[in-house]
Amino acid sequence: MNTNAESSGVRGNSVPKLQLQRGTALPAPKRVAVIGLGNVFMGDDGFGPLAVEMFRCKYECSSYVEVLDLGTPGLDLTPYLHGADLVVIADAVDTDEKPGTLCIYCEADVRGHRAQLRLTGHDPGLQESFAHLRMAGETPSELMIVGVVPESCEFGKGISSSVLTACSAAVDSIARLLVERGIDCFHRPAPVPPNIWWLCGDTSRLIALR
Repeated sequence: MNTNAESSGVRGNSVPKLQLQRGTALPAPKRVAVIGLGNVFMGDDGFGPLAVEMFRCKYECSSYVEVLDLGTPGLDLTPYLHGADLVVIADAVDTDEKPGTLCIYCEADVRGHRAQLRLTGHDPGLQESFAHLRMAGETPSELMIVGVVPESCEFGKGISSSVLTACSAAVDSIARLLVERGIDCFHRPAPVPPNIWWLCGDTSRLIALR
């Protein structure tokens, strides 16, 4: 890629102005959401919240990118998807792959039931929210799911070693998905300390995440 300023048409501090005809609307700002889903008290079901918190601490994004831990929102997920340009969801997924396997899905996989989130097992979630938004014509322009196959989702079990190991790759996958779509996403010069309050009693796991 040629990064020479003259070849790009930008010289010195001058920036080409956007030429608009009378009555032309300015481009709407992008709306991007990186969402973690899951119950942190149910073992590996807490993968989603863990992944988005580690992403927030490791990467810095454009101001229009929201990074959200939504827990298990049910149909309350709908407004966070409404009319978005891109939604990236991190969640534990239900497949026959071995625990700790990283899976990347798109909206077609969700509609074709090839991507089954853990969320759908215990309350209304992604499928129902999409059905509501589809009727209103306000589904996200693009949906991507970064999932990890859980080892155990028992109450109070904590995050398993296999899912913990996969978390780092999942975080980098989220960043790659954003960058591939032209969204600014950079390594922070100094990582932000994570707020992983549900793992605070497990020192060894906190060390492994750094």
